[in-house]
Amino acid sequence: MLSNNKNMKYICIIFLSLFLTSCGFKPMYKLSESNIDFKSYSVSLINANNTSREVKDEINKSFPSDLDAKQSYLIEIKTTENLEPLITNTDGTIAKYRIEIIINYKVKDKNREFYLVEDMVRGFAQYTVETSEIESNDKKKRMIRNATSSAIQTMISKIQSDTSIKNDN
Repeated sequence: MLSNNKNMKYICIIFLSLFLTSCGFKPMYKLSESNIDFKSYSVSLINANNTSREVKDEINKSFPSDLDAKQSYLIEIKTTENLEPLITNTDGTIAKYRIEIIINYKVKDKNREFYLVEDMVRGFAQYTVETSEIESNDKKKRMIRNATSSAIQTMISKIQSDTSIKNDN
């Protein structure tokens, strides 16, 4: 009986130690504070005059400017917005659109003359045209924001991945 209690005690200790020990898995694209501080990045929108307010707002929301932080890197962004009809009614009116946001970006260390990363990302969204023009325009603006946000998240993941690979070498 006494050895049975000892065995149970050892089994409990082994189980707890296995339970509390992590396997070392670390998500590759997880946004965490330990990876990159995007407050040290300044953003320059190259074609600001040809960019919609919705795209500008999403970029500014994703990269808030912090005047107190030392900005060591510059992200140059050029955006392209495409609006393609997906479904056309028999009377020639368009029933559904697809929005594509293309972001070409370059990341530059402000202390050097060359670019660290040059790449392109895309974001997509679709919307159905409503009977009210106001509702359709509101839906279009929301979908532009969604497509831009999707492209920006992909861009952030790629920048983190590329920067961490360069830092490892």
